[in-house]
Amino acid sequence: MTNQACLIIFNPELLPLGEMALEGSACDQINLSQEGETLLGAHIAEWQTQGLACQRPSLIKTNEGTGCAFCNEQIKMNSQDFAQAFRSWLEDHGFSHLTLPLGAMVAFSEIQRMAIDPQKKYELALMLRDLPVHKLAG
Repeated sequence: MTNQACLIIFNPELLPLGEMALEGSACDQINLSQEGETLLGAHIAEWQTQGLACQRPSLIKTNEGTGCAFCNEQIKMNSQDFAQAFRSWLEDHGFSHLTLPLGAMVAFSEIQRMAIDPQKKYELALMLRDLPVHKLAG
């Protein structure tokens, strides 16, 4: 059985920009809103071919002992390291994100239809994220 989830991408005002279906921590599929496409589309197109650039710490030995150096690495979207690299990129660029179990997506869609402000929708989604999986079925 695979570990499936959905990473929801939000703009700084907490409006959803799109969703990334995850298979474990690899990107399985991504769907963006029109605003999401405008803000993120070019980046995602680049990552599909070149990978997401990130820096990884690496332990090195020097004459003085051991230390840490950061090495540039391109993380492919189908890599199990992609979700964490993407979350870090989103945070570094002022976006928010929330990862929900696949079973919570119907309820998330219902929350998005509610006539309440984006902050309240986000807070409800946080509560939804923290529900035990067995409470999401049905």
